[in-house]
Amino acid sequence: MAGPIGTGAAGAREPAGRRRLAVVVRPGDALGFRLAGARVEETAPGGEVAVFRRLVADPELGVLAVEEEVLAAVPVRLLRRARERRLPVVLPFALPRRWSEEGRGRAYVAALIRRAVGCGVKLGGAGTGRERGR
Repeated sequence: MAGPIGTGAAGAREPAGRRRLAVVVRPGDALGFRLAGARVEETAPGGEVAVFRRLVADPELGVLAVEEEVLAAVPVRLLRRARERRLPVVLPFALPRRWSEEGRGRAYVAALIRRAVGCGVKLGGAGTGRERGR
């Protein structure tokens, strides 16, 4: 018999205990994340702390991806408490602001993977020709 079922983002039914992703960005930066099916919170300057507190307290979240500009407005003490809880994992990221610019954050993601897995992982860039079989 299957376990209890809960309702996830966009009304999708998910098994209980399954962790979800939430993304926090500035207004106008959410469309791509929403199209990908992620739960997205848009916050204007001044609302960052309240949104961050609410999402960190959500027991269904496993990863909380927060745009760097938004995260910079969250007090260090609150960030420290969130990291001590272990879940959700707070994942800062930067959106590219120009067409040819890559998002920053590879070093942080690599450090998270190293901490979780116990060894370093080299992250390749998209379209570099380093894909398997080439």
